[in-house]
Amino acid sequence: MTQFEGTLIAGRYEIREHIATGGMASVFKTWDHRVERLVAMKVLRSLDKNDLRAVERFRREARAAAALAHPNAVTIYDFVEELGHYFLVMEYIHGPTLKKLIIDRRHLHALETLEIAAQVCAVLQVAHTRGFIHRDIKPQNIMLASNGSTTTSERSILVKLTDFGIVRVAEDAGLTNSGIVLGTADYLSPEQARGEKLTASSDLYSLGVVMFEMLAGRPPFVGPTAVSIAMQHASTYPPPLHQFNPNVPATLEQIVMKALEKEPVDRFHSAAEMQQALRFCARELQLQARAHQTVPSPQLAPRDLSLGVGGQGHSHPPGYGGS
Repeated sequence: MTQFEGTLIAGRYEIREHIATGGMASVFKTWDHRVERLVAMKVLRSLDKNDLRAVERFRREARAAAALAHPNAVTIYDFVEELGHYFLVMEYIHGPTLKKLIIDRRHLHALETLEIAAQVCAVLQVAHTRGFIHRDIKPQNIMLASNGSTTTSERSILVKLTDFGIVRVAEDAGLTNSGIVLGTADYLSPEQARGEKLTASSDLYSLGVVMFEMLAGRPPFVGPTAVSIAMQHASTYPPPLHQFNPNVPATLEQIVMKALEKEPVDRFHSAAEMQQALRFCARELQLQARAHQTVPSPQLAPRDLSLGVGGQGHSHPPGYGGS
């Protein structure tokens, strides 16, 4: 049993089961006695609770996610300071992270990839319109849940974006006060890797990296260290996607490569524009499939999404961030 299991927080939140531990916080499955539902409780780790910057990031996550109030963002319910610790109460998602799905499946189907990316674009468009840049778009921060459909259509996928702990307003994005670039090396935009001022386009680049990984089973750049990977993002063009998966449609590869352009001006101008391209590509592929009287490979059904939130030992809390 970990330190908090069995603890009652704020007279209502009964911490029941440890889910995972990340670089900044631990996550617990928790029962809210007041409304009688499961929630996820994120607890700032002891090493960080006296770090004012870490605490402010934790509070920022609560404010940013709560301000979005979007169906594709994990809902924040409460923020509690008690027993000398900081607790973030959020929606509990009955589903895996996208990272787990990629590990299990290696190559996702084109229509699955398009649907997941389109839903991430939907929440990013709202965030960007309100002046927020997420700065840590990665498969570990994208959760998948069933929307209640009993079909096997890609529409049964419901995406939930989480971990807004390093979100910044657009005018203040870039380096932290300590001069450290926040984010995850595999998914850094070139300007983020160089420590330059960020715009919403940086999130779209990171989403392009995630799409590449969904289709190829690996990110476009790999290396022995985080620095070597960041340097590749800054100056090296990605390899062709079809080199890793020859079944990727050319139109889909073009979208991914446009998102991965080195210069922000060469990428999609907004998340809404990228979502439009994704939806158009999906319709095109569906029409082609019908014309050839073929059936696409099985889509992500609700039963595929009942994998749970994940086990212990992950380097990031599955689905609830680990920045």
